[in-house]
Amino acid sequence: MTRRSALQVALAMASASLLSAHAPLRQGNGLRAAEWLIVAARGDDDASRLAGAAAALVAARVPGSKAMAVAADNDREVVRLLRTHQAELAVMSIDAANEALSGVWQTPRGAPVPLRTVAPFGSHLLVAFEDYPVDKAARIAAALAGFRWRDGSAPTRGAGPQSNVPLHPGAIRFKQARDAYKSQ
Repeated sequence: MTRRSALQVALAMASASLLSAHAPLRQGNGLRAAEWLIVAARGDDDASRLAGAAAALVAARVPGSKAMAVAADNDREVVRLLRTHQAELAVMSIDAANEALSGVWQTPRGAPVPLRTVAPFGSHLLVAFEDYPVDKAARIAAALAGFRWRDGSAPTRGAGPQSNVPLHPGAIRFKQARDAYKSQ
């Protein structure tokens, strides 16, 4: 290989990586097929931290999950990625999830976004669409139960708004099983 062709190959590879870095969830890159993507808005630092921590826990505790956190530009983009099934799960603030559920960010057909809570994280929620598989949601809820930061503290909710996002049936299944186990 000549020096010129080696330089052309290197430039082509660098260009491809730079061009693909700004859009990690575009169709055809293979991420969605191999991973359970947990998306969070880039501007919400707490959501991004929680998505990373949740992905690490799910990957460690749910065999075959290969969970991975990714960033979207904002909460509207998070909802778009969920709606188009480019991501299955998202960490959103309670405010953003309530707005999406209420229809402030209406779908093209004018309907509210059918979010369901898989796991609460203080002032944030891990959400999925209502048609997300119950078994997967139950396994994720179990993997994230009792979530704590590395320092042992739990995410706090503070005096913020109450969530209007109902629990996902998988989260309900996990909660019922846990409660039944505790009562034995």
